Formats: sequence, structure tokens, C-alpha cells
Amino acid sequence: MTFLLSWPLWLSALFAYLIATAAALALSVAATAWMRRRSVRLAGVAGLIATIGSPMMAGFVVWLGLTASVELRDFSDADRAVRSEASALYTLNALAASAAPTATAGWSAQLADYGHKALTREWPAMSWTGSDADTGRQLHHLRTEALRRFAAESPDLRTALGQTLQALSAARDNRLAIATGHLPSVVWSAMLICAFIVLTFAALTHANQPRSSRWICLLMGLFIGVQLHAVYVIDRPFVGAVATSDAPLRHAVQRLQDAAR
Repeated sequence: MTFLLSWPLWLSALFAYLIATAAALALSVAATAWMRRRSVRLAGVAGLIATIGSPMMAGFVVWLGLTASVELRDFSDADRAVRSEASALYTLNALAASAAPTATAGWSAQLADYGHKALTREWPAMSWTGSDADTGRQLHHLRTEALRRFAAESPDLRTALGQTLQALSAARDNRLAIATGHLPSVVWSAMLICAFIVLTFAALTHANQPRSSRWICLLMGLFIGVQLHAVYVIDRPFVGAVATSDAPLRHAVQRLQDAAR
């Protein structure tokens, strides 16, 4: 259901909520119909349904909350990685300003070229395919260019440039790791199965009261739908309506391009 990420947030939320509440109401209707035919069998375990279902619901909610917390941390880490990458580009350009003019000629343009490739080639597809080979080659080219261009400069400057290039590479690696580090399908399957089990217990608990069962299942389905949608939306920090902004990197590229002119 990755198509939901391209929808407006309100539309994807409405779709997820409708699916969750429809499933909950369907379970309520099925449980009520089953209760009418199997009331004698259910009477022997009726007291256990609520006793077992309540801790299951609590555990499921805690699990969803912890998952959302982890995803939110990844979201903040994604923003930090982008800002670190942009800061490294600024620093590389500022350090080169103290070198000889012959060494710095064209350096800003090469830094801008790396940022441009990261934005136009790597950014759009990194959440699905990972790194872009051309962007990686440009980063490797920056390393070799730094060794060649600034070979005659002071050791302190060369050391600072090398450390900043390492910081740039680490920031890119972090960005790519976060972009591709979404929840695996087995976790989503487990969440959906647990949601089904919890809603089934809720439907069975009040199966002998159809109106109460529907209202309770409706609210629980909406509650679960809201949480699942929130986790799904923030699972890919660089895609969708709430994606991490590329503005810091874009501003850095613009300034480097202006400096290269």
C-alpha cells in the first residue's frame, strides 16, 4: 500500500480509518451472528474472554506506542543527517577559502555538483533502492580532489579537510541507512494479525449486545487505525506528506553554486 504515501495526509488517514473501522464492524456483526448459534458453547468461556482480551489490548497498544517512538526517533535522526550533510558542505567550502586561489578554483562547483546529484538523483529513489552510484562516485572524486588540490597547503588544513570529508560521508551513510531502514513486512503482518485478534476479543466480549458491540468495535477499530496509520506514515522519513525536508541541503547547493560563479 505504498501508494498511500503519495496521497495527501488527510486522504490517506481517512482511507486507513475507514478500512480499520469497516473491519471492526464486520467482526462485530460476525461475532454477534456466531453468538446466536453458539451461545451454549460460548457460555463456558464467556468470563475468560474479557479477562484475556484486556491485557492483550494493553500489550498491543504498548507495542504500537514503542514502535511509533522508534519511528519518530528515526524521523529526527533523518533531519539531523540532512543538516549534518549540508553543514559539512558549508565547512568544506569555508576551509578551502584559506587556501591558495589556484587550489580553490572550481572547488565550490564540485561541492555543488555533489549536492545537486544527491538531491536530484539519490533523494527521490533512496527510500526504495538505496544509494545512487553516480552520487557515490562524486563523493569519491571529492576525496581525491582534496588530496590533489591541497597537497601544498598546511598539514592542519589538510587534516581539517579530511575530517570534514569523513563527516560528509558519514552523514550521507546515515541518511541512506535511515531511508532504507523501514519496518520489514513481517512486522507489519504481525501488527495486523494482532489487531485482528484484539478486535475479535472485543467483538466476542459484547457479542450478546449487538449495539454495544458495534460501538465498542467501531471506537477500537478507529483507535487502532489511527495508530497504524501514524506508524506507516513516519516509517519512511523521506517519503510522503510529512517527509523530512531537503531544504538544508538545497540551500547549501544554492550557496555553493553562487560562490562558484
